[in-house]
Amino acid sequence: MSEKIIQCATHGESQQSFVCTHLLGEAAGLGFNRDEPTPENPFPDAWCDDCELIRSAHGGWNDESQKLAKISLLCAGCYEHSRIRNTRTSVSFDDLASLRWKCGTCEEWHTGPCLDFSYDAPYYWLEEHEKANEARLLRSAGSHSKTFLNEDFCAIEDHDFFVRGIIHLPIIGAAETLRWGVWGSLSRDNFQTLMKMNDDPKRVELPPMFSWLSTQIPEYPDTLSLKMYAHIQQVDWRPTFELEPSDHRSLSGF
Repeated sequence: MSEKIIQCATHGESQQSFVCTHLLGEAAGLGFNRDEPTPENPFPDAWCDDCELIRSAHGGWNDESQKLAKISLLCAGCYEHSRIRNTRTSVSFDDLASLRWKCGTCEEWHTGPCLDFSYDAPYYWLEEHEKANEARLLRSAGSHSKTFLNEDFCAIEDHDFFVRGIIHLPIIGAAETLRWGVWGSLSRDNFQTLMKMNDDPKRVELPPMFSWLSTQIPEYPDTLSLKMYAHIQQVDWRPTFELEPSDHRSLSGF
């Protein structure tokens, strides 16, 4: 089957696919039914559980059932986004509602799944850098030197520069994401530009900034130096990091 390419505002040029209208947008947990993908058809038509009831009641897809199920065009990237959010799983967030965990920031106990994990400094921030930063803070809390670390920015010996941001990982069957608060490197120019515009609402107009992941996340294969882009958000919001697609297991394969 020859692939038909469409233009998507989010994913650019991408292969076309078709889903029921219920699976469009930010829908989640509605079920994702389809035939088994094949090399010839990696994105077979998909429909939600409600449309599956219609299909079953009419003995499959035919003129009658298709009149009751509205089908829409979707790019392959949006198709995969919908698949992840709508595929039903054996465990739901409701099943995890009784979990208890203690926040490392506020020291309070919370219930429900913990979806936010963060790191206070880049992997390359060493004890010697921390001592230099403490000395700087004693001199002047608002000053920036060749080596400094605060909640959002880090510089090491005026040579390496980092910004703190968030990687959102989709959770199968849910609208929520697992959020890793990590650090990414920036070029000197991008770092200086972002710092200057830290309180400027126009910072959202900055183009994506190339970055190397600078946090070693446990339970994954080596995460250092994965390629990604920092998307600058509104004032007081940390950048979101978009990992470049790769064969890295679980972290950048979306």
